[in-house]
Amino acid sequence: MKAAVTALVLAAALASLAAGCGGGESAEEKWAGSVCTDVANWQSQIKTATTSITNALKSPGSGTVSTISTQVQSAVSATRELATNLKGDKPPSTDEGEQAKQQINSLATQLQSTAAKAQQTVESVPEGATATQAAQALSSLSGDIRSLSQQVSTTLSSIEASSSKLKEGFDNADSCKQFRSSS
Repeated sequence: MKAAVTALVLAAALASLAAGCGGGESAEEKWAGSVCTDVANWQSQIKTATTSITNALKSPGSGTVSTISTQVQSAVSATRELATNLKGDKPPSTDEGEQAKQQINSLATQLQSTAAKAQQTVESVPEGATATQAAQALSSLSGDIRSLSQQVSTTLSSIEASSSKLKEGFDNADSCKQFRSSS
């Protein structure tokens, strides 16, 4: 009987200890993980598109304008998808989470605006344009993409700085590891 009581006490103690050891992701970590996954996917798609455009411009040929147009469209689609995903990610139900959501919504609006501008820029390239003409017409887009990348980074940094719990969520989310500085 004494052994059974000891076993029950030990089992209860272990269960209590296990419950206190990372019983799962916090709401902040889940949200941060979703945001970082969305951003990482977008960055990958943008990198692929810009690499393809750069390669097409290095070796222009009969399909260069088509390649550039297709890759810009791909970047536009990826940017719209990021905006939609960010707006759909549910932040923690806290004041800090609500503030972060406002910042993310503002970023998503900027993403959508830049995507619309890029779409218009692509559509403005005249039919039958040479690779050089297309490159000139689309040259402003590289600055827009760099600006968006910087804005994404700035927004995430601002969110992290606004709340220790949100920062902890970003620090703990596996998908955010790639965005941490090595310092």
